[in-house]
Amino acid sequence: MGIISSMLSAIIYGFTPILARAAFDGGANGITATFFRGLLSIPILFIILKYKKISLSISKDWKEIFVAGVFGISLTSLSLYMSYSYISVSVATTLHFTYPILVSAACAILFKEKMNLWKISALILCSIGIFMFMDHISSFGMKGMALALLSGVTYSLYMICIDKAQLKHIHYFKLTLYLNLLMAVVSGLFGLYTGNLNFSLTPKAWILCAFVSFFTSLGALPLLQQGIKLTGVSTAAILSTLEPITSIILGILILKETVSPLKLFGCSLIIISILLIAKGEGKQDYSDGFLTEKEDIDIET
Repeated sequence: MGIISSMLSAIIYGFTPILARAAFDGGANGITATFFRGLLSIPILFIILKYKKISLSISKDWKEIFVAGVFGISLTSLSLYMSYSYISVSVATTLHFTYPILVSAACAILFKEKMNLWKISALILCSIGIFMFMDHISSFGMKGMALALLSGVTYSLYMICIDKAQLKHIHYFKLTLYLNLLMAVVSGLFGLYTGNLNFSLTPKAWILCAFVSFFTSLGALPLLQQGIKLTGVSTAAILSTLEPITSIILGILILKETVSPLKLFGCSLIIISILLIAKGEGKQDYSDGFLTEKEDIDIET
């Protein structure tokens, strides 16, 4: 059951970008998709917390939540979703998925954590993989690549903040409620400032935006936590590589995206580098959820 939960989580994270990109055809854009991803699930999360009688107080953690929400998850979603307007979802998701390597590098530089041979090899392969995307790319595509890579950097900040600030001990639904609230506020203000917050969506686009919000907030992360609890973090980390693989396959099948052999080779190198990180990290998970220790996971029911 734990393996199935981890796989479903990665698959959900892999296909929600396809839904977000499809919503662009109905009037949405990266800023609008981020705004609704944060906003639409808030009422449901609030009801769940009230039903479970979980306190909404964050008096001692508000600063850390603010940093993680504004400079981590909000900027991540904005930059990643905005990149879909310039490059394919499959390429953007793969470039975003460099964040496990970036987390390792940041922890080695900032917190003096040791870099073993697995991590060093992963960094080298990941760098080569990114270089494979540089073939005959336009300035338009370069902007998309820069946004996708930026999303990996900001998500690394989010992951480190979750781990080092001990936000991982906050109940998942409670933390997600406040992160989604900050995401909605930041993207909403940015959209109003730039004039890119669009509410004139087709019914199909509204439904797709709602699905993205519900699938990510209420499906993918709970499944990930369950997978880590039942199978261990190393197994969950390895299974998380289904995310970019899912995006590549569905991007080709549904969005009719094309990926050159050189870019496919680059994707393969990045995915292999993630597997090396999972191999070299016995106790920590660098997946689309929390950077956490297995013995620290406490899922309230």
